[in-house]
Amino acid sequence: MKPIEVKNPFIRTKNVRNFDVMMEGLALAEGEGRFGIVDGEAGLGKSRTVQRWYANNTNSVYLRTQKIWSSSYTGFLQALCRELDIKPVPHFKSQCFTDAVNALLQRPRAIFIDEIERLPSVFLEVVRDLTDITGCPVILIGEENLRSYMRANQRVWSRTFQQVEFRPIGASDIMLYFREACGLTPPAEASAAAQRLSQGNFRGVRRIVLNLAQICNAKKTSEISVEMIEIAYKTGLSG
Repeated sequence: MKPIEVKNPFIRTKNVRNFDVMMEGLALAEGEGRFGIVDGEAGLGKSRTVQRWYANNTNSVYLRTQKIWSSSYTGFLQALCRELDIKPVPHFKSQCFTDAVNALLQRPRAIFIDEIERLPSVFLEVVRDLTDITGCPVILIGEENLRSYMRANQRVWSRTFQQVEFRPIGASDIMLYFREACGLTPPAEASAAAQRLSQGNFRGVRRIVLNLAQICNAKKTSEISVEMIEIAYKTGLSG
């Protein structure tokens, strides 16, 4: 039997399909300053969907916040300029903002900002100015407290047109991921066990697949049982 190799495929789960619908809704207000929200628990594929599925295919801007930006807008705006391919990147925040606005006016695109709730809420005002002036949609990505973080700023919340909550993935999506990742097709009861043990967390499913491939290679089998799924899950925890 040929050893099983594990890939890292992108799967169009129900969450991804809902995300696509949200982006289509935001596009209906083209040219108007507006926000979108992508939120949910950690490990459900939010950042992966934005980066791998949408941003790379549409040349959108993706920024993951850094805690060091908390004391100043400069780092945030310089990172934005780099993503917009502005050269040289200005040293001063006012010039960074002006150059970013000009670049977005010349070439409108969606802006995704991941984990902005790590930063002081005044950063929302800078982002609001960006979307108001350029008309480009700004989509904020975060966990459960993102909406309350945004609601505290009424000017931002009133501009929030679309939102999607990522939820735990189901057994059918897990079965598809198994097939795409390692070529194995688990029976329904094994997929259900993987969903139950991982609680639909994509990272948990990924760990199960990696450990399961090792188990199958050691046993020289492609047949998957519930017991093997449970062993793969426990191995991941002990590791």
